[in-house]
Amino acid sequence: MTSNGAATFLEQLTDSIGARLTGTVQSRETSELILKALKEAGFDNAHFEEYTFEPRWQRGFASGRIVSPVEQSVVIGSYGWVPGTSGTIEARLVDLASPKTDHPSLSGLQLRDSAVLVDVHDIGPQPLEIMRALLARQLASARAAAMLIPSDKPDRMVYTSAWGFYPKGPMPVLSIAKEDSLLLRRLLAKGKEVTVSLDVQNTFIDLSARERNVVADLPGEDASEVVALGAHFDSWDYAQGADDNASGVAAVLEAARILKALGVKPKCTIRFVFFSGEEQANLGSRAYIAQHKTELDHYRAFLMMDGGAETPVGFKTNGREDVSIALQSVLRPLASLGASKVSNDADLESDNASFMAAGIPSLTLDVEPGDYDARHHGIADTLDRVNQRALATDTAAMAIASYVIADAANPLGRRLSNAEVRELFRKTGLEKTQEVLFGSLAP
Repeated sequence: MTSNGAATFLEQLTDSIGARLTGTVQSRETSELILKALKEAGFDNAHFEEYTFEPRWQRGFASGRIVSPVEQSVVIGSYGWVPGTSGTIEARLVDLASPKTDHPSLSGLQLRDSAVLVDVHDIGPQPLEIMRALLARQLASARAAAMLIPSDKPDRMVYTSAWGFYPKGPMPVLSIAKEDSLLLRRLLAKGKEVTVSLDVQNTFIDLSARERNVVADLPGEDASEVVALGAHFDSWDYAQGADDNASGVAAVLEAARILKALGVKPKCTIRFVFFSGEEQANLGSRAYIAQHKTELDHYRAFLMMDGGAETPVGFKTNGREDVSIALQSVLRPLASLGASKVSNDADLESDNASFMAAGIPSLTLDVEPGDYDARHHGIADTLDRVNQRALATDTAAMAIASYVIADAANPLGRRLSNAEVRELFRKTGLEKTQEVLFGSLAP
């Protein structure tokens, strides 16, 4: 709370490197910066763990215009890991509005070569990333030219993501400024046929590439037992990725430096892991799980920060009700920070999903929402928007929680079997999300 170490590293990362798209030079520079900081803090065991992925993807120029019944430009941006339009196209606009199912009837809509406007936010039986992925597949099968999703951001900001689309989306999927989508719908409501012009120049590089995670250990009395503390350092390319997730990286790194400087030796080893490739469906954490599969029975917990630097309120168990009572007990030291609340809410929205699928108790730092969602994956995710006081409190919460869990007499709970993980996903309503985003669970 006094050294300002997390904020200092955050500024260094965002202003000297900036955006860190997976597979780029900037991603590699970030891993080197993290390793250097760990080594300087005394973590002689800090190292890279590499993995391969494909394909790489490069965002290109994107523009959109209404060409009839009026002529006006519209603000668009491409989702990640989707193709471009292969030059400028003109397409008739069709509005699917807000489907109430992930398999709406498309018969009679004449979607071939059309641009389809469809709102996937807070509708249907599935989370929005599942709705957009499933609808994109259906629209591609109907030979539509492009899918336009109204942004939920203010002030004509657009959105990007690869969840549900990596490794290759089935068609151009574009975020369109909310205000421009409202204009399009007003024109359609007047009975006018609306034609739009789109030019999106994305590129796939169909070669295997190497990425890497950064790992360092604070040894415990029992080196075989591990509490892992993690955050992902990759980001999107619209801005600096300051809150998604450079702030999480800064908090975990500063927690590592603090615990190392204190000379503590908890009962269990605390492992600090910085993942790449999270935005492409958890490439880094899934690679980590595969590389460490023989030791996972000895993991007490995985703790993660990936909700932005907002005021912490506690930790989510991601559906692990069996660990709640033990967690409430060990988190009592966080009461003075207002961060001791335990919630059983669950999601598969970040690297926690990889550890959940492996049966390991997976805890997510729970924070006040603040304005994070308005900036998330958008052009306003910049350093000046980060709440530095909240970042310091988040750092304290992560450091304390990892230490007390690692130093507790007993683990929070056991590792679940594959069958129990399936039941956890069924019980929390995440079964289809797991299948669409990550494929079937490993046997």
